[in-house]
Amino acid sequence: MAQWRQETILKLIGAYRARRLLWDPNAPDGTDRSKRIQAWKEIADELGCDVMTVERKLKSLKTHFMSVYKAYVKRKLKADMNPGSIVIKPKWFAYEALTFLNKRQLVRINRETSNAEKQNSTPISNWKPQEISSCRDEFTVFAEHVAIRLKNITDVRARLVAQHQINNILFEAEMGKYNIHSSFSTMNSEINSENLDEPSTSNEEKVMINTI
Repeated sequence: MAQWRQETILKLIGAYRARRLLWDPNAPDGTDRSKRIQAWKEIADELGCDVMTVERKLKSLKTHFMSVYKAYVKRKLKADMNPGSIVIKPKWFAYEALTFLNKRQLVRINRETSNAEKQNSTPISNWKPQEISSCRDEFTVFAEHVAIRLKNITDVRARLVAQHQINNILFEAEMGKYNIHSSFSTMNSEINSENLDEPSTSNEEKVMINTI
């Protein structure tokens, strides 16, 4: 099993980044299951460990990266509200090596925003989910709709806060917070909590109830 020293972790990240089909949904072979399995095996061989260990470690790294990144974004938002403030980039050794995960998202967002700007003359009230051409799906149309509404927010601070909240919701959705099983668990927890908060009926009250 690989010893997870810093240089080993950076080597793991580099091997993962080199295999685009594992992390980029737009990769040509991203949906080819056999090629994905082969790519994981290649990474495991490079690190001298099994595939499960590699996948588990990368999942842990990506989760920590998103946590660090979100904290960094919050600091930047606060700095934008206070001109002259300096925001220092995260010092975690693997942060820069994993920023490619965000770059692909920024490319997608920029592309969608560009498309939205071209259609800025279309009134927002006329937007309808069913008006989808053969080359654009409902998600692209909705993204353009959101981009147009964000652009119409003239206050810079309000726009930044809105973007931050949207990013938070998307991150929570990716982590499974809104999955149906998660929702049922939350509902059951709330029901159990309500039952615990209900006042118990004393023996004297029970007698009174029975005699009525």
